[in-house]
Amino acid sequence: MRLLFAFFLVMFLSTGFCANAQGITLSLKDTELSSVFKEIRKQCNYDFLYDNSLLQDLKPVSVTVKNAGIDLILSTVFEGLPITYIIENKIVMITAKDKNEVLPPQSLYAISGVVKDKNGETLPGAGILLSGYQTGTVADNEGKFVIRNLKEGNYNVLVQMIGYLPASQNVTIISKSADIEIILQENVKQLNEVVIRVDPNREQRLKTFTESFIGTSPNSEKCEIINPEVIQFDYDDEKHILKAAADEFLVVENKALGYRIKYLLKYFQEDEETNVVLFYGYPYFEEIKAGKSKTRGYLEKRKIAYLGSPQHFFRALYSNSIDEDGFVINKLVKARNKEKYADTVIDEKIKFFSNVKGKEINFRTRKDSLSHWAVMKNQSDTVEVLNRGEVLVDTLVKQQLSSLKSLNFKDALYIIYKNEKETRRYADYSGLKIKRPSEYSRYQISLVYQLKPSINFYENGGIYDPGSLLYEGFWGYEKVADMVPMDYVLPKKED
Repeated sequence: MRLLFAFFLVMFLSTGFCANAQGITLSLKDTELSSVFKEIRKQCNYDFLYDNSLLQDLKPVSVTVKNAGIDLILSTVFEGLPITYIIENKIVMITAKDKNEVLPPQSLYAISGVVKDKNGETLPGAGILLSGYQTGTVADNEGKFVIRNLKEGNYNVLVQMIGYLPASQNVTIISKSADIEIILQENVKQLNEVVIRVDPNREQRLKTFTESFIGTSPNSEKCEIINPEVIQFDYDDEKHILKAAADEFLVVENKALGYRIKYLLKYFQEDEETNVVLFYGYPYFEEIKAGKSKTRGYLEKRKIAYLGSPQHFFRALYSNSIDEDGFVINKLVKARNKEKYADTVIDEKIKFFSNVKGKEINFRTRKDSLSHWAVMKNQSDTVEVLNRGEVLVDTLVKQQLSSLKSLNFKDALYIIYKNEKETRRYADYSGLKIKRPSEYSRYQISLVYQLKPSINFYENGGIYDPGSLLYEGFWGYEKVADMVPMDYVLPKKED
């Protein structure tokens, strides 16, 4: 069985898929907006993209319409609310109303805001970090902040302050800048004396977590979690599932790539029975200062980590430069398992060898035969078969908004990166190696499964909802130790 792996860099947003565009009929009273969107999705073929925080504290709405268009419904529902919408290429983008001046297309935007405590008092000096990037600032004496020079896209703003739990807030920028308010909650564990319980299994669980979170690639050998004491573990003895959580940023020093990463872990789970590892959170990158020689080494290893990565692939997919960037897309399709016998035949064989007498067949043959047919009975009715026909980008990708494209496919994408070979450690010891034809030899190969109705992504390779994807193979092998920031720029080739 292949090992599966998925890690999510940002928290899931509410997205949906619907069936019909017009003729919507609704009769809803005192209903939350999110539920209204769900009802609309059932009758129309529009995706809804919005930041959950926009809907917080909004009053329930009532709407009764028959065979109405989506514009009429939304304009009616949103009347008197501090939100508005933009519809483009069958995507409804929900945004704040009249908080900022609308800027011309292709402009750079800003995220501004204020940090407060639960009593509404402003908090000066809070650290403001942009997840996935190297961009940050500090709240001023009035608790206000601004992060400028941002393109349209989906961002997570992280806030860190001593005595308070770290916070995150998702912000979607489209056509205008964003203004937000972030409320911090007191960190009771920091303010009060904490009783530490001894866990005899903690050392082993920390080792398991580190290998699944940091990874086991060559770069992982030069990575260290500086504050492992902030991690809490929970193990389900019955289901053999390990979970991990942290009330503070994990601090990871990556001395291979030259980054100090502050990682706000939101979810971690490892199922020992299925070998599935799932985690997601918010990383913030800081440069480790070094001399010229070490810095050159960092830059070279960052380049290697980026090339062939999911970030590189989705940037190439966005710009339609798959071939030039060294990628080939095939598909792994499900087909009937021709080697599996009919269940009736298998049952007859099992019955025969179960009842055959010792004089007619020796014990060893009888035991081996029963084992063989038991295995045959458990075989899947379908098998995955590699379709060698190259998949063209035009058949996969559609332009949605001016800054957003979508990917939609059936079966699994079989991604070959031809410009770099798999490492020996990965090929021989990881257990994640994907089967391939001989001519693909040691190329880096990954499988991508679609878990949601659509996958939306940006020019920088960022995925709107990372929960829409599951990776196997090389992309499932490289984890936090091989991450580079979303604003990473590949060095230009020297003349």
